[in-house]
Amino acid sequence: MKEQQLTIDVYHAEEANVNAYIISDKKGTIIVDCTRNSEEARKVAALALSKGTIPTKMLITHGHPDHYLGMGAMLQEFPDLKIIVASKEVKDDIINFTAWMDSVDWLEGEPNMKPKSEQYPDGFDYYMRLEVLETNEIILPGGSVLEVNVDYPPTESAHVTTIFSPDLNALITSDLTYNKVHIWLGVGVEREHIKNWQEQLVLLKKKYGPLEPTIYPGHGEPTDVSIFEIDKTYMDDLLNAVEISETEEEAKQKMMQLYPDWQNTEFLLTQSIKNQFEKSRQ
Repeated sequence: MKEQQLTIDVYHAEEANVNAYIISDKKGTIIVDCTRNSEEARKVAALALSKGTIPTKMLITHGHPDHYLGMGAMLQEFPDLKIIVASKEVKDDIINFTAWMDSVDWLEGEPNMKPKSEQYPDGFDYYMRLEVLETNEIILPGGSVLEVNVDYPPTESAHVTTIFSPDLNALITSDLTYNKVHIWLGVGVEREHIKNWQEQLVLLKKKYGPLEPTIYPGHGEPTDVSIFEIDKTYMDDLLNAVEISETEEEAKQKMMQLYPDWQNTEFLLTQSIKNQFEKSRQ
């Protein structure tokens, strides 16, 4: 019989304002994402361990490093942890992004996350460690079912995973939503992807709006279904600011005026303006 003891806890990382989630019942714990660095990943591990059981699984939602570079530290804390992804495409995204980061020396601060090779025998074995889910469900030891969906077109990332808990009425959207954190429309996000993204937000609102679940975004505090429309409008506002501004700085200032309390202006907003400004002038 299913035990109704399910909880969800949030770890808000300082770097990138990114979130990791710990879902647990009285019998088991699952982690969702693990931040961008080892130091904060260990704090995620401590939070997970405080739930009373050693985590058995960790799901990585998509192939952006702020969600997965803590994997090595998590395995140091929990050697038997099974790391899972919802599709082969997500696994490939992680492997390919990591290879690119290694090629431009972006992993010098996390050398244990360099791809394992003859040159780096102590590196991370992405091929062996990442296991692809065979179903669209994760069942916790207490019987609760988590519904996993990876059927999304390219948006903020090429492939992204959402998780819905009927028992908690909770939707982990990963980076399909940001809450009061500037949305990444930087390198890799094409105009077609923004259109896809906005369409998915409309569909998410249609599907989950009547349920009024708590929304757990990839970045920022938990919120409600109003975030779908807020984020959709934000993208329109950023594209409009880019179109009517003569410089990137002018567009950035317009967005800061519209969204004065949103976080991560120096990286997320600056790089998003830069990317979309360049595309509008091509």
